[in-house]
Amino acid sequence: MTTAILTKPVEILFVENNEKDVKLFNNCLAETGEDHFGLTCVGRLSDTIKHLDNGVYDIIIMDLSLPDSHGFNTFISVRMHAPNVPIILLTDIHDEDLAVKALQNGAQDYLMKGQVNGSLLSRSIRYAIERNNATQKQHRLAYFDALTDLPNRQLFQDRLNQAITQAHRYEQKVALMFIDLDDFKIVNDTLGHDIGDLLLQSVARRLEGCLRKSDTVARIGGDEFTCILPNIEHKKDITIVANKILRALTTPFELKGHKVQISGSVGSSLFPDDTDVLDQLVKNADVAMYHAKKKGKSNFQFFARSLRKQTKPFSPFLTAGLSFIPRAQEWSRKFKQMGHFK
Repeated sequence: MTTAILTKPVEILFVENNEKDVKLFNNCLAETGEDHFGLTCVGRLSDTIKHLDNGVYDIIIMDLSLPDSHGFNTFISVRMHAPNVPIILLTDIHDEDLAVKALQNGAQDYLMKGQVNGSLLSRSIRYAIERNNATQKQHRLAYFDALTDLPNRQLFQDRLNQAITQAHRYEQKVALMFIDLDDFKIVNDTLGHDIGDLLLQSVARRLEGCLRKSDTVARIGGDEFTCILPNIEHKKDITIVANKILRALTTPFELKGHKVQISGSVGSSLFPDDTDVLDQLVKNADVAMYHAKKKGKSNFQFFARSLRKQTKPFSPFLTAGLSFIPRAQEWSRKFKQMGHFK
C-alpha cells in the first residue's frame, strides 16, 4: 500500500465542524511537505453520508461531536456507510475512552487535538491504510463469497443486525429482499457448471448496480441472494428497486458465446411495519419470495400477513441453523426491555 500512496493522491474526507480545528488540520497537512493528499472537509454527519454515498475516499478523519450527531453513534453511522474505509478519530482528551471503544469496533487510530503535527499525521494516515488493507484481506476471506465476491451469510447477518439497530435508534425503516433465480438449474444442466458460475458472477454485478452504496446485496447460497435496504422512506421505493432488479435479471447474459435468458423471483418485508422481530423479518421476506415464484417468473411480492399460512419456508437459508436467529431473538428482547418496541 505504501507504493500506492506514493503514486496516487490519498483522498481524505475530514469531518469536523470547528473552523479552528479545520485550520489546524490544514496546517498539519501542509507540514507533511507532501502533495499527494486530496482533502474534502464537511461539518455534519448528514453531509458526510452524502459524500460517502457519492464519492470515493481512501481514509476518513473525523471528530465524533457534530451538530447533528454525537459520540459513538457518529462513528457507527459512518462505519455503516463506509465499512471498508479506514477511520482515524480526532478527539479531545476527555474522549479518549470513547476513542478506545471505537478502536475496538473497527477504527484504525486516534489523534488528540492539539497534539498533532505533520509527521504524526502522515504516519497515522499511512499506518491506518496499511492496517486496514491487512484487515480487509482477512475479512474478505471470512465474510465474502469466493465465487461472486459478495457478502456471504455471516456478513449478511452482521449487516442486517446493524441496519436494524440503526433503524431502532433513528426510527427508520429497513427493507429486506429475498431473490431467487428462475430456472437456474436448467442453465447448469444444459450449459454446465462453468457457465452457471459465470452467470452467478454476472447476476451479482447487476444486482450491485441496482442498489445504493449504503445497501447490501449478499449471496446466501446457491442461486439465492438477499438485499438489505436501510433508511427506506416510502414503500414505493422498494417497488422501484425490485422492478430495477427484475429488469436487470431479464436482460440476456452473454457468457462465452452463449446467450442466457433467465429471470428472478423477489419477495420483500419491511421493518418495523411487517414485524419488529429480526428472525420474523427474514421469514417474511422468504415467504413473500415463495409466493412471487408461485405466481410465475419475473415476479415481485410484498409480504402480507395473510401469507403466513405458508407451512414451510422456500429457502434452505431458514433451515440452515444459523446463529443469527438466536441473536436476533435476543436483540428483540433487549429492545423491548429498553422500550423501543410499542
